[in-house]
Amino acid sequence: MIDKKNVEKARLLYYSVLSKLFCFSYDDDRFYGLIDGLKLMLQSPLDSNSEIALRNLVESINEDYSNLSKEYDDIFHAPPNPVRTTISYYDEGYETGVACVAIKRILAKTTIRRDESKYVELEDNFGFIFTIMSKFIEQCIDGNEKYEEYAEELFVNYLNVFIDEFLNAIYLHEKSNFYKDIVNLMVSFFEFERAYYEVTTIESNSAIKVADGLSRSEAARRAKNKARKNKGVQE
Repeated sequence: MIDKKNVEKARLLYYSVLSKLFCFSYDDDRFYGLIDGLKLMLQSPLDSNSEIALRNLVESINEDYSNLSKEYDDIFHAPPNPVRTTISYYDEGYETGVACVAIKRILAKTTIRRDESKYVELEDNFGFIFTIMSKFIEQCIDGNEKYEEYAEELFVNYLNVFIDEFLNAIYLHEKSNFYKDIVNLMVSFFEFERAYYEVTTIESNSAIKVADGLSRSEAARRAKNKARKNKGVQE
């Protein structure tokens, strides 16, 4: 029988590591503890692809984060083609859209707030979302079951819908090296997360809007609610 608490601790580790890899910070110690986290993940990899990715990262980074930091800047900040990092961009084609407002509303239900002195990005930034997920899971481990609902809402309506496009953009970026292995690791992890939440990959034709003028995040939210209602009728 699977120990749910151990599963939650493993998920917490993954989201905490992803937070370090995707949250922008001016701090010199922004990657502190990253190698330890990767080594711990390597002890129980999700599959063969994640094992290869983890091994490559541990061996190539080797606690020298300067090249990793430079690659991060080259991919996400340097012109002419930085990879966009917000849900709003992939959802509607511009920053600070409906998704950003919706994620703020999720946070408003909780005691968690964005510390603007530490997190310079918006609430729908992928790095910040990974941080939020880690905080929600911490609360679940501590017995605050309501946070499981918030985590599911965040994953099903936002991460599940847009993570594949985000990862594809990173993998194809000409400066991507370390981050190719990070993407391979994340592909395995988010397949696990989809199984955890019992959802499937959202197909994308790269169109920003869907039918009837809905953003894809809103369409996903409505589909989730419809599925829940149908399940309730069946039960």
